[in-house]
Amino acid sequence: MLTVSARQLQREYKKVLKKANRSKEPIVVIANNKLQGAVIGLDQLEEIRLNAVAEEVLKDYREGRTKSISNLEELEADFEEMKKEAGLSK
Repeated sequence: MLTVSARQLQREYKKVLKKANRSKEPIVVIANNKLQGAVIGLDQLEEIRLNAVAEEVLKDYREGRTKSISNLEELEADFEEMKKEAGLSK
């Protein structure tokens, strides 16, 4: 596990961010021998976001809140319905 002190993060934030983006693991920030937080790379952040969306979609699917669309006409009709619900339809 990579660690940096809070002081080092203040002084060398560019180096720490560069290391976080190169590394595939978080860099833990420590102050007064206590864990304070972590710095992660942008790729890791995107992965976390995508995993959260995937979990939400899977939950919706399992709870029956999804809809099957098998052709373009059904897709277009569904979009029109969503526009009406959102108040975007003329």
